[in-house]
Amino acid sequence: MDTKSRSIKPALAFLALFLGVNLLILALAAGYTAVRSLGWRGISDAFQSDYQNTADFRRTISQWFYSFTDPSWWEQYQLNDKNLLYRVTQNGETVCTNADGLSPDALPEGYNFLLYFDGETVTIQKDGQMVDVYGDGYYRGEGQWNLPGYRNMPTPESCAGLTITMAAAREPAPYTIMDAGDLTADVVTDSGLASTGAYAARLRLPLILFVLVPLAAGAALLLWSILWHKYKVRADRAIAWFTGKIWLEIKLVLLIPFFLVCAMALFCLMSLYVAQWYYTVWPYLSVPGALWWAYFYLNDLRYNFGRITAGSLCAFLARLYRGSELSWPTGQQIVRRSTLQFAAALPFIAGCIVVFLLLFHPSLSRPMVTLILTLLALVGLLLIAVQLWLMDQNRRTAADMDALLARIQAAGTGQATDAPLPENADLRAAVEGLNQMEVRLKAALSEQMKSEKLKLELITNVSHDLKTPLTSMVSYTELLRQEEGLPQHVRDYILVLCQKTLRLQTMVQDVFDVSKAATGNLPVAIGPLDFAKLLRQTLADLDEDIQASGLTLRTALPAGPVWIMADGDRLYRVFQNLIGNALKYALEGSRIYLTLTVEGDRAAAVLQNTSRDELPYGVDFTERFVRGDQSRTDGGSGLGLSIARTFTEACGGAFAIRTQADLFTASVTFPLTHTRPQPEVTP
Repeated sequence: MDTKSRSIKPALAFLALFLGVNLLILALAAGYTAVRSLGWRGISDAFQSDYQNTADFRRTISQWFYSFTDPSWWEQYQLNDKNLLYRVTQNGETVCTNADGLSPDALPEGYNFLLYFDGETVTIQKDGQMVDVYGDGYYRGEGQWNLPGYRNMPTPESCAGLTITMAAAREPAPYTIMDAGDLTADVVTDSGLASTGAYAARLRLPLILFVLVPLAAGAALLLWSILWHKYKVRADRAIAWFTGKIWLEIKLVLLIPFFLVCAMALFCLMSLYVAQWYYTVWPYLSVPGALWWAYFYLNDLRYNFGRITAGSLCAFLARLYRGSELSWPTGQQIVRRSTLQFAAALPFIAGCIVVFLLLFHPSLSRPMVTLILTLLALVGLLLIAVQLWLMDQNRRTAADMDALLARIQAAGTGQATDAPLPENADLRAAVEGLNQMEVRLKAALSEQMKSEKLKLELITNVSHDLKTPLTSMVSYTELLRQEEGLPQHVRDYILVLCQKTLRLQTMVQDVFDVSKAATGNLPVAIGPLDFAKLLRQTLADLDEDIQASGLTLRTALPAGPVWIMADGDRLYRVFQNLIGNALKYALEGSRIYLTLTVEGDRAAAVLQNTSRDELPYGVDFTERFVRGDQSRTDGGSGLGLSIARTFTEACGGAFAIRTQADLFTASVTFPLTHTRPQPEVTP
């Protein structure tokens, strides 16, 4: 039961929208017509329970008033309709009346409306209450009593010496000519009050049935469809699924009657505006027809935009030209060229049509015309069939090429892909060769990775195993240097042995550090660090080597702290290597510059020196075991700058080397931090 309710709710939501919109259109059209015909006051009068409060009643009383002021009416007409009693006097004498005892002081039984004109102004009583006749004294339209006495409506001269008394029945009774009795005048006239009361009642029911009820029902149904918006969306999708099955050619053809219906609807709306409407309802059905036709088109565009029904001619041509299943330009170009090849045949078809028209020349016989037409039709159909077949074959080849190029790109980026081709595909052999190439490349890459891993493990293990004997060698050579009574040449030998042992220990430690960094096992303790203080401390520790080098070191460091996040020991080693490298290889007697600058949210330490030897072009000095001069025999390991880069990056900084002629520049950059070290607590 719940499944059924879910399936029917979208239909109910759409039905509520459909009926609600149509009912609102009906109500608005009927209401507009009523306003144009009756005016707002006429519509308001239709809902008045008392006919004496309507504009029609005021208009009828005013017309009778002016009739009573006309002397010709006194002689030619007689009003025996007792719904309206009247008495007209001139200079105190009664000139016409249908109620001799009528006076402005009292109303007969059954009458509740009394009008009295004293020759200049009018007073009106209704239900014993005085009615405000003149308002502010100016007459402005049908909403007021059309009677003399306004400032802008002077009393006619024909009213001089006249008094008019009029009384209207509370509930007017229908009047017939038989009610006139003994006629003393030429014409017996109906007052029209009975029809005035019935007119309002007659308007009330149509306005309720064709304006108010449809308006309320349409608003309620429209609100219902809004509350069930999610079900209405499901209905829209179901309708879009149905319209999506219709060929695009049919939709385009249906645009012609759609525009005709829209034009008819616009014409009907214009006819309503000029109040020249049709007497039948059928033309006006074009208005909701155009509206809902537009809804189906817009709904189809919303959910099926860019989709063309498979199997249609438009879908076939679009698929050929766009090459939507192709992602490589080569395949798309092939398909587009083939589509243009098909388009090139269209002029031939157009020429056939021209020839077809020329064949109706009077000089040609009927059998000859038939033969030429038949041949042209057969040739045209054959040409189209051949062109379509060639285009389809070309599209298949382009698709195979696209798959091959995708495999090549995937192989270049190392991504796995599987795009098998049919056995009879033109590029089947190329794809199989590419598969074999991928297998061999993967095997070679695996062997290379394995070899690199073994080499790295070997270097790590050897450097680790050499550290223990080297430590012993350093210790024993230091003990030998402390021995007394040794010959001088023996002491010289021991000094050289001590220097070489220390250098070998440094090289082994460098190799060990580089291997740990390469495997990601280099321990770092990141914390807030004063960059400027670290540089000053490093310079102070290397002051003896700087003084002995004969070089001049120029520094430009901020006076205040520059806080970064780094490992102090690792960063100390970085600048120890950089400054030591500059002291070793800078030009004799030259200057070394060390600056620390802050730009934005980053701090950059830059070390510059002029090289003693010519710097090679295109060499990455941060690679392991790379030297600026391959002929050097000073015992350098070629790991100093590599260690500096590795330690800088491990601390979260950026390391860069730039060379310009003999100018060597090394820069170390770190982002600034707002973190500060915790103060030490004294126990």
